[in-house]
Amino acid sequence: MRELIINKPELQIYINLIQNAGITVSYPLYNLPLLSARVHDQGYRIDVLARERDFREFLKDKREFLDELPTYRDFKECFLASSIICYSNVEDFLKKLELYNELTKGVVFSPDTNVLYHRFISHFKPLGNYGMIIVDLVKREIENSMNFKYHPADIRALKRILHHGELLDELHNKRKKKSRKAAYIALREFEKLKDRAIEVESIKEETRTNDELIVKTLKRVDRENAPLTVLLTADIAMTDIAELEGVEYFLFEYPHGDMGEVFATPYQFRSLLFNLAAVFGVIQVNRAYIFGEFGGKSKLNELKIALRGRYEEMKFHLGICREIEKLEIKR
Repeated sequence: MRELIINKPELQIYINLIQNAGITVSYPLYNLPLLSARVHDQGYRIDVLARERDFREFLKDKREFLDELPTYRDFKECFLASSIICYSNVEDFLKKLELYNELTKGVVFSPDTNVLYHRFISHFKPLGNYGMIIVDLVKREIENSMNFKYHPADIRALKRILHHGELLDELHNKRKKKSRKAAYIALREFEKLKDRAIEVESIKEETRTNDELIVKTLKRVDRENAPLTVLLTADIAMTDIAELEGVEYFLFEYPHGDMGEVFATPYQFRSLLFNLAAVFGVIQVNRAYIFGEFGGKSKLNELKIALRGRYEEMKFHLGICREIEKLEIKR
């Protein structure tokens, strides 16, 4: 195999090279087919092959490693963070948005940590012109999750229970699953929103949980500022606290059930492959391995692609694209 370091947009070059023959994506560490995709109507029709029971069956005797091994929920959240699927009650949110728009004092929204992990706000166009409030604790929760790394003993233990253990060599002293999700998904969402978000300092008060501090801080913000402050969350426990404190909220409902067949734009599809590589650590796309975490990684949006065939073709087109990019041609 021969390797190249690429960024997320450059992933489209490899997709273009293989798409006419059909695309298959699998998770080699489980020997599990994840999805197949084919070109359809200026995008991709995705047949989701992996089911919840497939993950459950593989993980059933590996409970001591559950924090580290990807689950079906991780798999599904990669689709959610790519905006290929959405919260099941998004239509209800649109109706609520219409009511908020009738308020003369206006409205601002404050995402909980889980909404940032799902990358909902940056992908949901109806929210594009609204102000955002981010409590510093939300950002801190993400930052505190970013630096959990594998020790050599962790890699040895995982090699004993997973297929293709040689692929784990890339993960020595690199981020664990929890940290990959924080750094490559949640932090990227925060960076996307920061230009239109106001970060507020959390209140100094003795509480049992960060959730309580976040809600109490939003209560203070709402009291001291004119616009209505609305908490956006996918965590029902947060709504109990919001009810108690009298804070306006909207609870997004996580989509349940297997996904079946879905459609993705080119941007959504390469976002999905990036998210899967980031969260799972490595995926196989046709005859190439794509690593979201690897030795020498220096930028959040970097990937390593290890090719068995089509290396020269990929390198050639990658070189052309990079030379064109240097010209800084404006559309």
